[in-house]
Amino acid sequence: MATFRKLPSGKWQARVSKDGKEKSIGTFRTKKEAEIEAAKVEERIYYGQTLNDRNMLFDEVTKDWLEHKKANVKESTFEQLEVIVRNHILPTFGHKKIMTVRRTEIKRWIAKFGELDENGKEKYSFGSRLKYLSVMKSILHHAVHELEVLEKNPADKLRVPVKDSVAMQKEDEVKYFSLEELNKLLDFMKTYKHQRFPEYQLYYMLMLFLSKTGLRISEALALRWSDIDGDKVTIDKQTRRDNNNNVILTTLKNASSYRSIKIDQDLVRELKKFKLKQNELILGNKRFGKNEDSIIFQNYHGHYLTPSIVREMIQKYCKKAGVEYKGTHVFRHTHAVLLLESGASLKYVSNRLGHKTIKTTADTYLDITEKIEEDELQKFAS
Repeated sequence: MATFRKLPSGKWQARVSKDGKEKSIGTFRTKKEAEIEAAKVEERIYYGQTLNDRNMLFDEVTKDWLEHKKANVKESTFEQLEVIVRNHILPTFGHKKIMTVRRTEIKRWIAKFGELDENGKEKYSFGSRLKYLSVMKSILHHAVHELEVLEKNPADKLRVPVKDSVAMQKEDEVKYFSLEELNKLLDFMKTYKHQRFPEYQLYYMLMLFLSKTGLRISEALALRWSDIDGDKVTIDKQTRRDNNNNVILTTLKNASSYRSIKIDQDLVRELKKFKLKQNELILGNKRFGKNEDSIIFQNYHGHYLTPSIVREMIQKYCKKAGVEYKGTHVFRHTHAVLLLESGASLKYVSNRLGHKTIKTTADTYLDITEKIEEDELQKFAS
């Protein structure tokens, strides 16, 4: 039988008996609320279910959730989740009892990330806020269904406040080079001479390769010469950095990311010339290092390129070439758009990019494919 007692604060404490021991299940505003909750807990005890621990801290739930995730997601994904939890969730909720977290608190918490900074820009992007709320929902879902310390998820069906639709559209817009912009950049890079090794056209080769294959930068930076066989490129790994900024080769994003694609003969010839020049420098210049994994896009020290350095260098070269910098993902988008404009099917483009489903491709390039279709109809009408 449950027991109840009124505390000096005016609230009511409820205690239930399990395995011959009495256990507090929390305090309530009224005796009626305490009786209702005690009845629920006693029913769970009767059916052999886990007894709610109303005193369990949010931090404890999160630690259990992270352990569960660590065993079920990629290492790189787990690290991203851990960073989100440590930097954006625990500072607000970690010290609270899990049963005291309210829906209104979660709404205020996610809204704060959308506040404007001193420049009038949102502190965090819409995409980042979606991730944070998704992680929060997952932690609370774990509390309900795995730990059984909550009756329901207070974040259920919560949404990130939608900002101005025009601003969202601009932020989510797929950025790509026109054929004229791409050629202007590549023409500049082909004649650009690096100060230390003028004949080693690393970034020309990287930009050309990315624009002709649509690989993710992390996939391209992991490629070895042995991954190229004639006009076929095999993609089966990618690079990432650990907490000490060391390069790690990891598995790909999903099963469909593992693929072999064909490359055109112009790119095959350029790669052969680049490999020849790379070998000449390795053998003939003591200052030019050799990468132990025989990767394609090594720097002159023989090291892997880092995404941050690639970003900085591409930004620098775009400025010199007089072409707008549109991020490092621009070459992947450009490759897809040029394929679609040339008449390639969505299925072909999807397979080539390593998308999980054709829907991902269709959703990403919806506006572009609609424009292409409209242009074709205009031609037909003419």
